[in-house]
Amino acid sequence: MKKIIASTLLMLVSLTVCAESSKIENGYEIHYNAFSTDFLTPQVAKQYNIGRSKTKGMINIAVRKLHGGDTSTSTAVMARIDLKVQNLYGQQKEVTLRKISENNDEAIYYIGTFSVSSRETINFKANVTPNGERNSIEIKFSQEFFTD
Repeated sequence: MKKIIASTLLMLVSLTVCAESSKIENGYEIHYNAFSTDFLTPQVAKQYNIGRSKTKGMINIAVRKLHGGDTSTSTAVMARIDLKVQNLYGQQKEVTLRKISENNDEAIYYIGTFSVSSRETINFKANVTPNGERNSIEIKFSQEFFTD
């Protein structure tokens, strides 16, 4: 059974965002998603200093090292993440990722916020390089945001 980490942010993201995705490559599992910050509870938003708004999106990326070649056992690892964010018109979105670590590094997340307009589709491209590795893992996804 997969180890479940009881952390505020992980539970929040798992419960409020159905569009979580993951990619397994080179012995790592990368979890990623994006959603409107108004999904955050006021308590969680305050705890992590994130403004709640329908016009503010948030990206969340977590990297886990797999043990034994399967997804049943893994540990959180730090990573370098090079992120490119733009809308369908090619307009770049400035996103600064910050690391959140919980429970003595049992859970490590990289989160960042950005502005969104109604029915705006945002394209995300990230090159994720786990600490100690030379090769990066590329993730690409799109998310449409609704502000009304």
